[in-house]
Amino acid sequence: MTENFNVFFNENKVIRDELKEDAIYLKKYTEQLNVDKEKNIHIAVLTERNRIAREIHDSIGHSISSSILQVEALKISTSNHTSLQGLDTLQNTLSSGMSDIRDSIHNLYNESLDLKRRIKDICDEVNSLDIDLIYKLEGPLTYDFKFDILSIIRESITNCLKHSNATKLHISLLTQAKFYTIIIKDNGSKFSQLESISNKGIGLLSMDEIARKYDGFLNYGFDKGFKIYITLMKG
Repeated sequence: MTENFNVFFNENKVIRDELKEDAIYLKKYTEQLNVDKEKNIHIAVLTERNRIAREIHDSIGHSISSSILQVEALKISTSNHTSLQGLDTLQNTLSSGMSDIRDSIHNLYNESLDLKRRIKDICDEVNSLDIDLIYKLEGPLTYDFKFDILSIIRESITNCLKHSNATKLHISLLTQAKFYTIIIKDNGSKFSQLESISNKGIGLLSMDEIARKYDGFLNYGFDKGFKIYITLMKG
């Protein structure tokens, strides 16, 4: 009976471990689906904005440009002072409207993801943490890169709220000659090496995948608070 029990116990342990592993991968898969869904929605919004921008440029923009040229021609052909003043006013109004349209088109064609503002918005939503943000990312950043940075920031804040007794969180986004650096550190004092790393496992795994995606690396550890150091190579 003892032997049978031991066999039964070991078999159950194996099954339990397999179920636990499946649950971890399922959670990670679900999180990735949510990330992909959010990204696809944003891409759809960008596509629609670009379509609207093209229509504005092709129709309204060309019409106003043509009107400005016609007003200029009328100014040349008339000598009446009152008429010239009216035409000047009309031309200035049209030119101002054209400038507004150009600004709108520029904003619509923009990648529509203000990374610094989005990070600040995320930080402002957290009332239980005093978040200190240093943002020094420079150069053209692709939409995918910005989205991945946001994913790292969100995951870091979530981990801090769930698994730490920290009251402060420092986030530094820095630009180096050939790479970008992300440093995230809290002031938490409650830390169990095994438990903390286990709890943070899914988030750290996702961050590590992002780092590898850009030929970078991820380091983390505890030194008067939990610290994450990520390097992302420039393309």
